[in-house]
Amino acid sequence: MNSPRQTFKTARGHTYSLVHIPPRDSRPTLLLLHGFPSHLHDWVQQTGYLAAHGYGVLAPDLLGYGQTDQPSCPDAYRLKLMSDDIAEMAHALVVAGKPKRSTLVGVGHDFGATLLSRAAAYYPELWHRLVFLAVGPPRLGTPFDVDSINQMTRQVFGFELLGYIKWLATDPQAATTLESHAQAAMRLVFCADHGVWDEWYRPLGKMKEFCEQNRQVAMGEWYTTDLQRHHLECFARPGGYRGATMWYKMWTDNLFAEDEQGREEFRIQTPTLFVGAEGFAQQRDLLAAWCEDLTCREVDGGHWIHLEHAHRVNQLIKDFLE
Repeated sequence: MNSPRQTFKTARGHTYSLVHIPPRDSRPTLLLLHGFPSHLHDWVQQTGYLAAHGYGVLAPDLLGYGQTDQPSCPDAYRLKLMSDDIAEMAHALVVAGKPKRSTLVGVGHDFGATLLSRAAAYYPELWHRLVFLAVGPPRLGTPFDVDSINQMTRQVFGFELLGYIKWLATDPQAATTLESHAQAAMRLVFCADHGVWDEWYRPLGKMKEFCEQNRQVAMGEWYTTDLQRHHLECFARPGGYRGATMWYKMWTDNLFAEDEQGREEFRIQTPTLFVGAEGFAQQRDLLAAWCEDLTCREVDGGHWIHLEHAHRVNQLIKDFLE
């Protein structure tokens, strides 16, 4: 990503590192929200494509990631507070002095999709369009019980679906384990064979075992040497994973729940695109349950669809906007 980084300090005192490319003419700006374990550079294929077509781009390292501040308290990562940060950033850098609803498009992947869904609820007037990639977040007020989900999925599939979340959220050494074995973790997360996750990522205890044993699997060719280099610069260092694990601590402790009380019936009115692959129907249905104007598209791939099928995803987003 050739554009220089900027910083933005929020009212609550956290400094975000970001890339901001203004749009040409009157085209909107796309706010790109990454997931786990990712950072702003993983949007490089979207950034170049969108800028070339005249769209603006605002891509931050989210709180706890990359060059953005890493508060040590899980409460700082509440979805309402991070939504406030995102809205403040967008108002200052994109929306100021312009018609709000024709200015900003939100794009979220993985946990970034969850954050986008909450920002859409807390600041519904801010968005012209919304795009969710791979993950369809549940409606506000939905409690998160990782143990129940893991117990149920073990009975159905023979392994826990969210075993990695249990480890990331509850093991105080999870972050340092990942930082010390960042190469192995990267290969697992961005693996070429989607089935590897069912053996080494999702089952309880397996991600930890994979990393500690420095196991090797083939990485997807779409995760280029440039992306790998930037990833290791971001995560293979002391504190590289600390903030990322705080998101999961916040989620499993349901620290978001109090902010969402009284908003359980909120429905997204903004025109929305969902692009999914693996587990498409389940993720689509979670979002469709509380989204009034939803367009869905399916691509053949795994979780990292904006990397694995960048051209297809980019075209779908452009078509949706135009």
